[in-house]
Amino acid sequence: MKAYEAEARFFVDEKFKEKLEKMGFKVVYPYSFEDAFYCPKGGWSEEGKTLRIRDWGDKCEILFTHVDKFKFRDLEFKRSRYKEGKVKLYEGSREECEELLRDMEFEECGRVKKEEGYIMSNGEFEVALEKIDGKWVLEVEVEGGDPEEAYRRMRYIMKFLGLKDPTSKSTYELFSSTSTRRPS
Repeated sequence: MKAYEAEARFFVDEKFKEKLEKMGFKVVYPYSFEDAFYCPKGGWSEEGKTLRIRDWGDKCEILFTHVDKFKFRDLEFKRSRYKEGKVKLYEGSREECEELLRDMEFEECGRVKKEEGYIMSNGEFEVALEKIDGKWVLEVEVEGGDPEEAYRRMRYIMKFLGLKDPTSKSTYELFSSTSTRRPS
């Protein structure tokens, strides 16, 4: 766990996993899951909050995040307000998670399916490579307690991997398919 994580995403091509492997990265953890996002009726009072049910197939968990987007020099990225990053509020069956959020008067406002994902490491740092809606996205997370150090680390990784054009948008902002009415 990285305290107060700072992250950025990069769109990459379908051959990026091979590139990483040639650079010495190994798959630490393969995964796939679907996130169902929930919002209060009328929407959140401020940006950067996300509440979701993450469905791993055999278990589900309710996760809350609150991030600030900030620009440091020429790089914009997200920084978690909580040292845990995603705060786990509950774990149980899909039905239990849905019932709990309905009881709390939240409503589903979108879904994102991560069809294929890999946590990969070269021993120095880890990245997450994910296929979402047929597109490949690389997520780079660094420790975000010190913005100057987070900036330096992010720039170092970007140069090392040949990455350009980071986005601070979340997967929800980039890919959410709305299955129910989206609160305004």
